Amino acid sequence: MADSSDADTTTERFQVGGEHAESVYETIFREIEDAVFLIDVEQADGDYTFTFRRNNASHQEQTGISEDEMRGQTPTELLGEEQGAEVSARYRRCVEQGETIEYEETLDLPGGTRHWQTKLTPIIEDGDVSGIVGVARDVTERKEQQRELRQTHRRFETVLDTMSAAVFLKDTDSQYILMNQACRELLDVEDQDIIGLTDEELFPADTAERARSDDRHVIETGEMTEVEEVIQGPEEDSVRLTRKSPVYDENGEVTAVCGVSTDITDQKQREQELEATKQRLSLALTGTDTGVWEWDLDTDEVVWTESMERLFGVESGTFDGTYEAFTEYVHPNDIPTVEKAIEQTVSTGEPLQVEYRIQSGADEKLWGEARAELVEDDDGSRRIVGIVTDITDRKRDEQALQAARRNLRKVIDLVPDLIFAKNREGEYLLANEATAKAYGLTPADVESKREVEILPGANDSDEFREDDIDVIESGEPKEIPEETLTTADGEVRVFQTTKIPYQVPGSGDDAMLGYARDITDLKAYEQTLEEQRDTLELLNKVMRHDIRNKLTVMVSYTELLQESLTDETDREYARRVLNAGQEVVEISEMAEDVTDVLLRADVDRSPVELRPVLERQIEQIRSDHERATVAVEGTIPDVAVLADDMLEVVFRNILTNAIFHNDKDIPEITVSGHLSEGTVRIRIADNGPGIADDHKEQIFAEGEQGLDSTGTGLGLYLVKTLVDQYDGAVRVEDNEPEGSVFVVVLPTVE
Repeated sequence: MADSSDADTTTERFQVGGEHAESVYETIFREIEDAVFLIDVEQADGDYTFTFRRNNASHQEQTGISEDEMRGQTPTELLGEEQGAEVSARYRRCVEQGETIEYEETLDLPGGTRHWQTKLTPIIEDGDVSGIVGVARDVTERKEQQRELRQTHRRFETVLDTMSAAVFLKDTDSQYILMNQACRELLDVEDQDIIGLTDEELFPADTAERARSDDRHVIETGEMTEVEEVIQGPEEDSVRLTRKSPVYDENGEVTAVCGVSTDITDQKQREQELEATKQRLSLALTGTDTGVWEWDLDTDEVVWTESMERLFGVESGTFDGTYEAFTEYVHPNDIPTVEKAIEQTVSTGEPLQVEYRIQSGADEKLWGEARAELVEDDDGSRRIVGIVTDITDRKRDEQALQAARRNLRKVIDLVPDLIFAKNREGEYLLANEATAKAYGLTPADVESKREVEILPGANDSDEFREDDIDVIESGEPKEIPEETLTTADGEVRVFQTTKIPYQVPGSGDDAMLGYARDITDLKAYEQTLEEQRDTLELLNKVMRHDIRNKLTVMVSYTELLQESLTDETDREYARRVLNAGQEVVEISEMAEDVTDVLLRADVDRSPVELRPVLERQIEQIRSDHERATVAVEGTIPDVAVLADDMLEVVFRNILTNAIFHNDKDIPEITVSGHLSEGTVRIRIADNGPGIADDHKEQIFAEGEQGLDSTGTGLGLYLVKTLVDQYDGAVRVEDNEPEGSVFVVVLPTVE
């Protein structure tokens, strides 16, 4: 009863809006930087077949697969069994959910391995998914950066946990936030969650109070402290040399206290043994990683211990024993720093502490930390006695941490959307590359500046400021669906922005963190759709009020003319004109119905009495087509269904279709209705030629016509569209002994 169309409906899925829109969409498809690919979806017996249709230039470049190589291939044929199965599963999920899905994937392709952030959007026609549009963004570089960041973090943790010194980190409230393995063993908290622990929970009251006092000093002054303390261990007590240093954020604010506690129990015992020698080697330490030295300022003689020789990579007994010989093992760039520290100690008597690079005999660059004191004997002679500790691991940890921070900043700068943070005063604490680019600046130029100083549009600044203060004072996130920003080049862009409150690490000051996505192009597209909708409404009005009125007049006058004609040939011509006019009137009615459906943004279903609607359409068909018979078998159910005022269009088109596509002299139509739980089923049977099995689903497609039809092919498409909107179903079955049965199932109102 309905037949195939010459139009390529698959192509029509991706080409809408006329020749101009085709050009625009084709240009976007071809020039967009993201990899875009199109997939045809076919469904049969509950299974799906996915076939690649097209891919844009970016996709071809990234994958190394041309459009010709891709077209017509299934995922398995193109990507192999394993990858093809994974990809097909995602396509199936998109089809079954009937909505856009996003995920990350890694594919081995002819063009190399690609890490993609992929978005699949279904193309839905007549309630079924007929195709998929895929957009993939290359995140290979981001993945590599994340991998490097994780690797750096693992190295840092490994180094930290292999250190013999106990290392810990506290926040500004003196709560522990990190301990290495040595520290956990020292404090006997290996199996505990240390986050939030305080010294009051680990030490006696006097020790805890002294530790908290040291923490406050470091936080308030930014100065490093060093204290000797006795720690009660699980097996025996130990004397520790604990140094606490401030940890700063990028704004120079102290955000934490880092402590390094070294076991100096042996050193203290040694000092006690050497008390009789007036603490000649008061800072001497034992241990393989600590060198001890003494420098006589009067004779310039330098004495090293064996551990010092090992640290500096000097063969035993070959050290020359002078200050000049010592400098040969110090990196040239660090010698001025060492000499300045020595001069300070000699002139003021203050302890010496300096870090420098050691050039060992193996050409290996190590970091050493020298600590020393100026000692004066009774005879007035002076010596500097000190130690050198290998701090290479610590320096590497610090460098790794700095590198991790730099990599994190790179990731933020790679995000194409605007990411920023501002304090209560409106100063930018953070601005990624996208944010700075909008202002025609660099991130360094934006950060620490107030918004009013850098925004091209003063009005923008005032509006943004109000939102910022609202978020900071309320402590609640805020979504701004649309806001405009005038960029440095004078262009007005539309953004969708999210702002959330947060506190600046270290200071605890209230601030605002924002994320803005540019939706300018999306808004322009929405406006275009609205304009097209207005145009369609105007055309519909013209069709209803102008064209149809003229057609009605033409048909009426043609009927009068036919009656007045005596010549049979003239009457035949008049009859043809009359038939053509009536067909055009029917086409205009169909166009009106189609336009009404297309213009509806949504369907507001409500209870509609089924029987009067169906009976009116039956009577209208009987009146319009006297040669046809329309019978009602039984009684039409007196129920209300969930539909709207377009329900009559469903039955009018099915009944009209049963007559127009009937090859009998007298078309016979039988209408019946049956109730079941929650639904009503209306059957409209005819004695026409019937419909082939392989065509039963196609007749409901847009533009499908019968083989001998002169109509638009939209009638049954319109039926399917409306029934789907009512959450119902429509299908066609074979009638016995001949003909077809159209079955409409609609939900009833309980």
